[in-house]
Amino acid sequence: MDKGKSAKRSFSKSLMIFINVILVLCLLLSYAAGYISPARFWLLAFFGIAYPVFLLINILFVIFWILLMKKYFLLSLITIIIGFNQVQSLVPFHFSGDTSAPPGTIKVLTFNVHSLYGKTNHDYNPHTPSRVMDFIAGEKPDILCIQEFYAVGQDDLKVLEHVTSRIKIEHYFFHNYYDITDNKKINALAVFSRFPIVRTGSVKFMDRNTMAIFIDICMNADTFRVFNLHLESIRFGDEDYSFYSHLTIPTSENVKITEGSMKIFGKLKKAFVLRAEQVDIMKEQIGKSPYPVIVCGDFNDTPFSYTYTTLEKGLNDSYRMAGKGLFGSTYAGKFPSYRIDYILFDDHFSAFNYTRYNTDLSDHFPVAVYLKPVK
Repeated sequence: MDKGKSAKRSFSKSLMIFINVILVLCLLLSYAAGYISPARFWLLAFFGIAYPVFLLINILFVIFWILLMKKYFLLSLITIIIGFNQVQSLVPFHFSGDTSAPPGTIKVLTFNVHSLYGKTNHDYNPHTPSRVMDFIAGEKPDILCIQEFYAVGQDDLKVLEHVTSRIKIEHYFFHNYYDITDNKKINALAVFSRFPIVRTGSVKFMDRNTMAIFIDICMNADTFRVFNLHLESIRFGDEDYSFYSHLTIPTSENVKITEGSMKIFGKLKKAFVLRAEQVDIMKEQIGKSPYPVIVCGDFNDTPFSYTYTTLEKGLNDSYRMAGKGLFGSTYAGKFPSYRIDYILFDDHFSAFNYTRYNTDLSDHFPVAVYLKPVK
């Protein structure tokens, strides 16, 4: 064999092994993102966001080395197996054919309604609030958690009475994100329940306009606590969405890539750190509950994040337990979509028939699951 060709092949193989090792390390760092707070080391959070990309590339490396009949496929394969728990957050593995809800279940639905604007603030349709109420009424949830519930121009109690009448749920609790002295405006988290509410409370996150509320529900002499969370948003503005659109749909306009990228990078970093502080507060609050818990809401973070890993510890993810399909994205905005809306629950319940609804009512998709108390 020609020495030149042999040297080129040797170099190519060494280069591929080197690249493979780098991507394996990136995948391992994406695993670590779920366990190390961004408040301590924020850079890891970016590896967590990129987990699906690193996973896919490592799968391709496994296939590549197997086709060449080289043992180097073990590099990526073993790394993927180490993080198999992460894979289940992308693809739930359920081998039972029957996922229908048995008798005795309660239907829990969570929905960030985007202040009832629709998908964006610029395409507001006056019929959207009515369509949202029609959707909820048609789904007949027993427990409904809403984020970004917004109404203006009418007395707040009359608004809530109208909503409960439309969706046919009697009991409710809401708390505004910030202090509102005008009783003709609501901008709040809200929970609605078919069962009597015996206690309510709220958890404020520092000076941020994000928070959590909870209700204690009495059902058949059984009491449990429902948390409704809305954690820190990335707070992208029109300029950020415009910059992203120019990147994904090339135009003749001059786009300042470095400036736009750094701005988005900075907002992501800030949100990662703030959510880490908020989720530590929430984990403590959940741990103090004297009753079994259900945790719903818009976490504004992926299943590969410190936010999710911290909250999910000791609880069950309804998508992983009773969901189907790939990825399960719940964000319908312009940026790459992830699953950021969740229903978690403790071992007091079992889950059936998780559903993500493909609607155009908000920049989030509503999700629901049937839960059955196990005794």
